[in-house]
Amino acid sequence: MKKILTLAAAAAVLCSCGNNENRYVVEGNLEGINETVYLFDRQQQLLDSAKVENGAFRIEGVAEAPASAILTDARDMRGTFGVMLILEPGTITVARSEQEQNALFATGTVSNDANTAYMTAGSELIREFRDPETTDERREAIEEEYEELGSQTLEQNRNNYFGVVMLSQQAYGLSGQEILDEIALFPAELQQTGEMTKIRENAEQKLKTDVGQPYIDVVQPDANGKEVSLKSVVENPATKYVLLDFWASWCGPCMGEVPHLKKTYGEFHDKGFEIYGVSFDNNRDKWLAAVKDNGMDWIHVSTLGGFDNQAAKDYAVQAIPTNLLIDREGRIVAKNLRGEALYEKIGELLK
Repeated sequence: MKKILTLAAAAAVLCSCGNNENRYVVEGNLEGINETVYLFDRQQQLLDSAKVENGAFRIEGVAEAPASAILTDARDMRGTFGVMLILEPGTITVARSEQEQNALFATGTVSNDANTAYMTAGSELIREFRDPETTDERREAIEEEYEELGSQTLEQNRNNYFGVVMLSQQAYGLSGQEILDEIALFPAELQQTGEMTKIRENAEQKLKTDVGQPYIDVVQPDANGKEVSLKSVVENPATKYVLLDFWASWCGPCMGEVPHLKKTYGEFHDKGFEIYGVSFDNNRDKWLAAVKDNGMDWIHVSTLGGFDNQAAKDYAVQAIPTNLLIDREGRIVAKNLRGEALYEKIGELLK
């Protein structure tokens, strides 16, 4: 086996030297896979590779600090399988799920076992939710159970790296200060990992966009290439409230919000409600087709750069849909109003 790439320990990933206490092994025996497996970090940088013999493979390395990684059997990451695992001391075994033949899990260390337990429990809830025989009442209960599963899993894994992974996922629904408070509950060594550093930086930026804070201006081109500023919309005398909406045509949950946006816009636009939509699309035609085909008759801008968007950085947007409601004084008065909550909030404010 040949080490393909060595990264510095300061980057909280792998290096090719170190003591045995930090050594890990990733192994498995999977039928029908390609002749080589590849190990990537979360930035899709190649860490290592190994030949496959009769389905069996083995990769050894050193984790100076725990980190998430992806194992797959294609250099372009489009192989027959892909599985997320956590590199940490110990032997990590990749195997197919007994319940779902197409699902793969990594086990053998504390963080990977915790990840597998969470994924298994979550899969069972999702399977029940999708069952045609499941009642609407039970589906509502499942949604609550799924949220509770995430919260409990975070609470139970603050002493290992999977807790950091869970906090990254849970951070979407937390304020900047709430995220910082969560970080403080982790051991010092986990607070210093690369992933936690990113979470902290995001939280500190998010503090600047919490409810009560002044909005940050956005200036991006519309469909005709004309730059339109959020400031010009907020300061328009006819505007009382502006919804800054981050979305994309390829985002299913975003498109699921469109009927609620249309309903609220149709009801309250003449009373002072406006929407300033920032698309994270990369394809101009798909962006504009979604706007036209769905009758989204409000303001739309995009740099067509996906998440590589200055507004995403300014507002600490890590997932979409995300929205912020801004009043005529330029203050953020609400965040992430989904479904009927948007209609109810605007109706309350403009009654």
